[in-house]
Amino acid sequence: MLFALVAGLLLCEGLVALFHPQLFARPDLWQFDRQLGWSHLPGGGGRLVKPEFDVGYEINAAGLREREIERRKPAGTRRLLVFGDSFAEGWGVEVEHTIGRRLEDLLNAGTSPVRHEVLNFGVAGYGTDQELLLFDLLGRHYDPDALLVFFYVNDLINNQSPRGIGAERGFKPQFTITPSGDLELRGVPVRESAFWQGSGRSTGPWPHRLRRYLVSSWHLAALVNKSLAPPLPQGQRQLYYEALYGTAPDSRTRRMWELSGRVLEEFAARAAAAAVDLHLIYVPAIVQVEEANWRTKRKLHGLVGDFDLDKPNREIARLAEGYGLDLLDLTPAFRQSQVRLYYDESHWNPAGHQLAAELVAAHLKGDGGRDAAGL
Repeated sequence: MLFALVAGLLLCEGLVALFHPQLFARPDLWQFDRQLGWSHLPGGGGRLVKPEFDVGYEINAAGLREREIERRKPAGTRRLLVFGDSFAEGWGVEVEHTIGRRLEDLLNAGTSPVRHEVLNFGVAGYGTDQELLLFDLLGRHYDPDALLVFFYVNDLINNQSPRGIGAERGFKPQFTITPSGDLELRGVPVRESAFWQGSGRSTGPWPHRLRRYLVSSWHLAALVNKSLAPPLPQGQRQLYYEALYGTAPDSRTRRMWELSGRVLEEFAARAAAAAVDLHLIYVPAIVQVEEANWRTKRKLHGLVGDFDLDKPNREIARLAEGYGLDLLDLTPAFRQSQVRLYYDESHWNPAGHQLAAELVAAHLKGDGGRDAAGL
């Protein structure tokens, strides 16, 4: 009976692994940070595994997913820093396929005697507020010539929240607009949550460590764990998509855009004070590019009402114009692409990073984007 049970479980494991892979293993590469909420663990390494990819991560001594870089910029070098969330960090792709590395290769492909360095300051889960603080704490010390700030649509929610979204990140710093109209930083030093104290990590109690091992190493265990997990409340899904794409007038959403605009304005001001150019790049969500994905999500989450998937593009363009920011919106070119640019789980695949790098390179060179990128 024991043999039959083990054989049956192994057979089920093999079938699930072959036809419906489930593994999600996230390496311990993030640590609690009293100034930023969380940050990369310097010198950390590991593999990020999901059904669509299995990629290696290495974090350098400064806490960047980057090769070791001297803070002093070499002579004859133009240095660009990439700020953003998991898209900039390169979630799901090897480091050589990240937008930062692909952009660096493109900028150095010509005959110019100037060498370009593109450094990756992206951190999964960050909002624009944390990216601004990371520039102040670390980025400015790398003597940059330009900043590339990637704005993904859920940054709108990140920027107004005192907690991280999408992962067990815990608390984070947060800017607010005071009654007098000033931008004020709150929540620093950041309060440490239970996740960083061990309950969410491999250093926790043995039952948790055992469960973590099973769901990160065995497809069948991961499937059972997923089926037993409580679903996200339907109303919460509705509110999320309404905030990003809803057409009905909403004072809360207007305040969210106003706050993000003020944070971007402050980012640009601090960059200018350091004699650094800031370029804002809008990262389209998969639902804005793939019509089939949007139809699937509407049905899966039971979304009701009217939605305008171009709403974030108009809002970010309005903010860029109002605050004098240089903006590149990747959406039009992404929609015209004849190849798939996203994994099913919503992040860019290597082709997405490559196209984004081509568009940014063309924009920086002043070539207009589409034709120069070879589309």
